[in-house]
Formats: sequence, C-alpha cells, structure tokens
Amino acid sequence: MPLPRTIEDFRRSFITMETEGLEGYVDGGSGRGITALRNVEAWDAIELLPHVLAGSGAPDTTTPLLDVVEQVPLLVAPTGFQEYVHPDGGRAVPRACAAAGVRYTHSTFATSGFSDLAVIDDLSWWFQLYVFTDTGLNTALMAKAAEAGASAIVMTVDLAVLGQRDRDLHTGFSLRGRGTVPCAVEAGATDARLAPLWSSLDHDMSWETLTTVVANAPLPVIVKGLVRADDALKALDLGAAGVIVSNHGGRQLDTSVATARALPVVVDAVAGRGAVLVDGGIRTGLDVAKAIALGADAALVGRAPLWGLGVGGEQGVVAVLRILREEFERSMTLLGARSTADLTRDLLH
Repeated sequence: MPLPRTIEDFRRSFITMETEGLEGYVDGGSGRGITALRNVEAWDAIELLPHVLAGSGAPDTTTPLLDVVEQVPLLVAPTGFQEYVHPDGGRAVPRACAAAGVRYTHSTFATSGFSDLAVIDDLSWWFQLYVFTDTGLNTALMAKAAEAGASAIVMTVDLAVLGQRDRDLHTGFSLRGRGTVPCAVEAGATDARLAPLWSSLDHDMSWETLTTVVANAPLPVIVKGLVRADDALKALDLGAAGVIVSNHGGRQLDTSVATARALPVVVDAVAGRGAVLVDGGIRTGLDVAKAIALGADAALVGRAPLWGLGVGGEQGVVAVLRILREEFERSMTLLGARSTADLTRDLLH
C-alpha cells in the first residue's frame, strides 16, 4: 500500500488507524486544546511577500547551529513512549532521522536507550533531559548521552506539573503499566520503572536548577519550554547555549501564547547571544521557512514523525521528513531565497 503524499494525509490516516485514546494522546493538547490549535493557526496566519526574478532555483538549505552546519534547519522534537505508536518506534525514529539527514532529539522517556543510538550510522542527535530530584541521576543521564554521541542537552522546563489533558480524561488513556525506561536503566537509576521515575521528576525547578544542570553538563545546554523574552535572557545569563521557544505543543498550559507569535519577541531580545529554536504547530516545510524568516535558527517538529511512524513505520517517518525537506526547499525557491540567510522578515507581511 503506498504511503500518503502529504503531511495532512499522514495525519488523517493516523487518526483513522489508531485507537481513540492513543490518537488523542498524540494529537491532543491541554484543557480544551486551544493552544494546540492556535499554534497551527498562527503559522497559517503569516502571509508572505516573496521576491521574484531572484535566480534561486536550487537554494542552499544548510544552516549553522551551535557551530555545526545542518543540512536543513529542521529537527525532530523529543517525544516519548514511541512503542505505543509502533513496536520498534524507539529505534525506527532515530534510524529514519539518520537516513533523512535530520537531527534527532532523544527524550528521557524514549523507548530506546543510549546504546541503541550509538550504533546508528550518521545519526546526529541531542538528548532531552527531564530533570529529576536526584541530581546524580541527571548527571549520569547527561554523561551517558555524551558518551553515546549526543552533542547537546535539551533541558525541558515547562513541566512544573502535568497539564490537564481533557481528551485523555475522556478516553481513559494512561501510560500506566509501561515497564522500565531504557535511558534510566543505562544511567544506573535505583528504580528505572516508569511510575517511580515519573514521581521523582523535579516539579520545583528554579533558576538554581538550571545553574546546576549547566555546571554538571558535559555538553552545551539548550533550554526548552519558554515563551518570554526575559526568561530567555536569564537562561543565557546562567550559561545556556540557546533556547527553544515552546509551549510543549500546547500540551501544558492551555491558552498560552502561540509560539509563532512569541518567537520574534524572543529573537529580538536574544539578539544573537545564543541559538533560538522553535516548535509547536509546525506542519509543513513552509512553516519552517516562516520560522527562519522570523529569526529562528531552526524549527522542531514532533507530531508529524509520529504520524509517519504509526502509518508506515520507519519508512513512514522517512517519508514525512522527506516531504518536509522538499516543501522547505520549494518554499525557499518561491520566496526568492538563495540561502537560509536570505529568509528574512521582509518576506513576511
């Protein structure tokens, strides 16, 4: 059976194939899902003012990011529990990223371990850290990630408490019953089962927590989950190498500002002091182009790879990433941008 041809087709196929509970968990947001919807609508609302006669038939999609040149300013965002979507999801997604030439971000709660990533050829990846009350475990997780080949730590900071997921309440979907967390096992956690680990998440994080993580990290630290300029500046002041403008895909605080609207304010405040990335509502390669034009160094996409995984396994993820890359390159050409540096705000109405 041929794979879908567009990201929206993948989404629709995923919805029809999966159970209501799993589909709601992957696609749903917090509360009534207002922020999750507005994330998408905010990118759609940005109109374009393309240049013509720019001679940009084969644009250069490469971009610098933390002293590395990426093939495209697109990353796969961290998502956990991939085995709910596909039995081999924890390994299929990073393998697909390596095949597609897209940087992968590995969640603390991914269903594969550091050792699984270390054997994937040509994989570029970062490790996303959920902070636990056990500082020793946090340090061990970061050390194991660096040893396995990660090149940055992505510290998620918007989980002071789990957002209320109305759709999960209605369907009864729960992650209870899952076994151990592979990354925690390899990091030597005293109890690597999901429930004890989840209960030991640090829900009282502060700026002091960030200072500790930065001090103990063997790699650059990127702070994920902020939408305010003052928070971004403080994170950089405390040693972060960059920030990810994110509202957790609309899954934490409903009616939080859409990331497309928060992004330019953060970019202007940071003024080049560190990397600025964005996620939330990215559905097309054109959205990625808009993000770069607003000043982001790169954009992350989370749900679309899971749609690809559910519909077509590893090859479904490869297809989703290929579509996004092709859409991004086509968008650059039609905008008259010869390189990613040419994606500037004057292209936006």
